[in-house]
Amino acid sequence: MSRLYDALKEASRFRQGQGGEGREGLWEAWGIKSADIAPLQPVPPAAEKQKADPLDGLAEAMATSGVLDALAGPVKEAGEPAEESEPAFTGVASAAVNLDKNARLIPHSVDPIIVEHYRKLRTKILQQQSESPFRTLLITSANPQEGKTVTALNLGLSFAMLPDFKVLVIDGDMRRGTLGNWLGVSSEQAGLSNLIDGSAPLEEVVLQSAAIPMHFMVRGNSQVSDMRASQLQAHFQKLCSQYDLVLVDSPPVNLMADVQVLAASCEAVLIIARAFKTTRKALEKAVQDLAPFRLIGTVLNAGMIPRGKGYYGYYGSSH
Repeated sequence: MSRLYDALKEASRFRQGQGGEGREGLWEAWGIKSADIAPLQPVPPAAEKQKADPLDGLAEAMATSGVLDALAGPVKEAGEPAEESEPAFTGVASAAVNLDKNARLIPHSVDPIIVEHYRKLRTKILQQQSESPFRTLLITSANPQEGKTVTALNLGLSFAMLPDFKVLVIDGDMRRGTLGNWLGVSSEQAGLSNLIDGSAPLEEVVLQSAAIPMHFMVRGNSQVSDMRASQLQAHFQKLCSQYDLVLVDSPPVNLMADVQVLAASCEAVLIIARAFKTTRKALEKAVQDLAPFRLIGTVLNAGMIPRGKGYYGYYGSSH
């Protein structure tokens, strides 16, 4: 963790420069030339099936590492009756998506290095999966506006570029979540809060659009006052039978108690830190609060340092 702290301190001295079929054709549609996408090297196979990686790489700026003990699941006593199986998840609904052209999302990135950074982060996550499998990953940060949502969306878009890889991005912040805003989806769209209170089934809250290659779930329009980990786990387990990876964008650790419930419902946690903003004290507290869960790493974003003559690149530090 000390390398990340050093990186956060060093970052304060600099300013950021600029605020195939396997679905590769989408890069062209988004204005990213194929020549800008560097060829990838093979990565270790994910636990249950090997995935070819047409994109490749993992950014120095967004390195992940360090695994804490996973939260143990409930153990059934001998003779305890088996739980009744729930109906299988059968489909998704369509939703209109209108991406903000000024949003810092991969489709609108004019810098191929940014795309490469997310490919590298994606590869690192796949390596963590191969070492100890997980299919639900919570993305959080110490405080608001440190890059959780944009990281979750760009990671989802990057994973969706892999052939035969199914990814779902969920807005887990049911109070102030902005994933729907980034995608231009109506605030009245049913989502996670509706799923929890029973006002909408999975088939109505898991969404797809021809505009983006991944599936997604917004925060919803219900008011949820009480959320239980066991309740979320049941829904997430059902989704894991349909997706290779479920990314959950959560509220900030240091502000909302909901994060503990979400973390207990997911198999792994990734913390986002932001240069010029996240303090060492805030990051230490967030890591301490998440200590009971499987923390696979920390991402430092919006930080840049000079690398050779005339070149700047993101940098990050693992713990």
